[in-house]
Amino acid sequence: MARYFSFGAGIAAFGAVVAFVSYYFLFSAPFAALGVACVILGGATITLPESPVPSGAVRGVVHASVMNVEALLEEFDVREKAVYLPPREGESVAYVPLASNPRVPSADSLMKAPRRLVSEADGVPVLLVVPPGSELVRASEFSEASGLEDAIQYVLTEVTELCSSAKAVVAGDRLVVEMKGIKVKTEAAKYLSSLGSIQASIAASVAATVLNKAVTLVSETLEGKDSTATFKVL
Repeated sequence: MARYFSFGAGIAAFGAVVAFVSYYFLFSAPFAALGVACVILGGATITLPESPVPSGAVRGVVHASVMNVEALLEEFDVREKAVYLPPREGESVAYVPLASNPRVPSADSLMKAPRRLVSEADGVPVLLVVPPGSELVRASEFSEASGLEDAIQYVLTEVTELCSSAKAVVAGDRLVVEMKGIKVKTEAAKYLSSLGSIQASIAASVAATVLNKAVTLVSETLEGKDSTATFKVL
């Protein structure tokens, strides 16, 4: 049974009992009024929708956001891996090096980089992108005190319902996220190469927020409806 229905029905039933006993046996108008108020509150709770925004609509918006970023990556012919940063001023972003250079700019230099479309960090030109996970992380109800795996699981399986389960393990400077039952895939080649799959990209944004550290994709293996993404924590 739905959560709101169960909760509302319980309040309404409790209120009905209180109103009946108070009016007919205790002759207490205030308590009877309290019971009636509980019945009304319970009835209103029952009518609340379980999901104010359909998960399908959320997935559609996320995919549209990915395609917008893909167009930007195509325009700049991006070939390097993105670096996801922890939130600054409430917004989590990622920077992608534009120069083919094995030296990745440091997390500190990227955090200090101007919030412009194209800027520079450690002498390397970088492209600013806002991954779909940025707004989802800001809107989700978890804090830096949340466990990493719980936060990733919550955003991927409950907020967006992009997959059926997610597990995360941190070992040294490596973060491995296993996602099963993936419900949305993208053919955006540049996005997949630089930021990872939609699920991996969102997991990276969550990880950067919870760990309060920069995160970059190392590799990702996609097999059917399952994915295993490995990130480096900078």
